[in-house]
Amino acid sequence: MSRVTGSLNPLTAELSEQLRVHLRRMLVRLDELRALASNPATWTPPVDVYETEDAVLIHIELPGVPIGQVRIKILDNVLKIEGQKERTTPTARLLPEPERPIRFLCLERSYGNFSLNLPVNWQLEAESVTAHLRDGVLQLHLPKATTCGREIAITITE
Repeated sequence: MSRVTGSLNPLTAELSEQLRVHLRRMLVRLDELRALASNPATWTPPVDVYETEDAVLIHIELPGVPIGQVRIKILDNVLKIEGQKERTTPTARLLPEPERPIRFLCLERSYGNFSLNLPVNWQLEAESVTAHLRDGVLQLHLPKATTCGREIAITITE
């Protein structure tokens, strides 16, 4: 009875490194897909609404949302605030390898489109409505008035 003996051909260093690179990329991609699945494309920013005798004040947390990505309007006594916060994928620079993605360990921040519809149960003075985006908080000042039944476009300032 003859036994065939021989070495199992071990992977060459080059092939082994290529395999490691491909596996690393696959794991990074799986982390990204898991993050996308747990973090849907829509989110709702936190809102505070205050009322004074002469105005309604609304504060909305929008950290990381550029002013150009936010739209505000009032139509038929509904305040509509829409926008988008884009997610950037961070990368690590390790020499001498080229730039590559980082492995995510924790993802709690929200990204994507958002839309809020807040009923406005007060008559507002349309010409005096103001909006300011400062330190990641959108501040709306809605002065009370006598009538509001048309669409009002509101400009945001920094």
